[in-house]
Amino acid sequence: MKMIAPIEVTDAILTASNVAETDHPVWSATTTYALGARVIVLSTHSIYESTVASNLGNDPTAEGTTKWVRVGSTNRWRAWDRSIGQSVTNSGSITYSLSLPGICNAVGFVGLSAGSVRVRVLDGDGVQIYDQTLGLVDATEIHNYFTYFTATPEYSPVAILEDIPGYTGYTMELTVDAGSGTARVGEIVVGKRYELGTSRPNTAIGFIDPSRRERDPYGNQSVIARPTYDVVRYLFDIPVGGEERVRRILAKQGGGVALYYLDATLVDRGGTVLGYRPDFRAPLAAAGRSSAEIEIEGLP
Repeated sequence: MKMIAPIEVTDAILTASNVAETDHPVWSATTTYALGARVIVLSTHSIYESTVASNLGNDPTAEGTTKWVRVGSTNRWRAWDRSIGQSVTNSGSITYSLSLPGICNAVGFVGLSAGSVRVRVLDGDGVQIYDQTLGLVDATEIHNYFTYFTATPEYSPVAILEDIPGYTGYTMELTVDAGSGTARVGEIVVGKRYELGTSRPNTAIGFIDPSRRERDPYGNQSVIARPTYDVVRYLFDIPVGGEERVRRILAKQGGGVALYYLDATLVDRGGTVLGYRPDFRAPLAAAGRSSAEIEIEGLP
């Protein structure tokens, strides 16, 4: 049972990317915008939509404005906005270069559509000290010669790399590669990895569907569809004497988002979820190990 506590990626940290940010016009105080027109504001890396016609001189970022509504992050910054509902997309590959503000020894990619991911680390002198590429082909459905030639290729939507030598002032380069296709990633989590305990059997995975189903007076059913979100109930053991350490680690997250997972080699089991810190309770054992349980609801 592990957790990656993500760093906050800012303009000072994200130093380069091959993903364009200006997929909409940059807002200008001297331009009149029509109802439904979309603009971006570089200072917030956000896309806004005009809610009125003849929209002139109204700042989308102004507190309490009713002239604009925020509809999401710009394409470049969707990997860092703590949401997987909107994905970064780019033809061929997605690349980012980060100037690390502290220890970052793990990277998690969520919502992937790509053939591989790569992580490189350069030290303060620009010397490469780490380079790891992880293929994402899921061969679960290939179990004989027939399926080898007939199965449609599937790719893992999650990838985690650990034990990365990322320190303050080092440069981390990230690549999501789709070859000749379109690369996609919902969220990238770069940060410090924590071992919370030893996973126990019967950790449960599932999802919640918040869609609404209603019937009219004639019995006809209609569905208001909403995105599902993953849920994982982790069961894990903590060595006696380590319970307070785990409580501090989880409490430090405050209301923040973290990536929780069983192990980097077990992403195909479904026990990986990006979500908010849960409430935590662990009955204290007299000796051996204390059994703990937490439930994480993933981001929509």
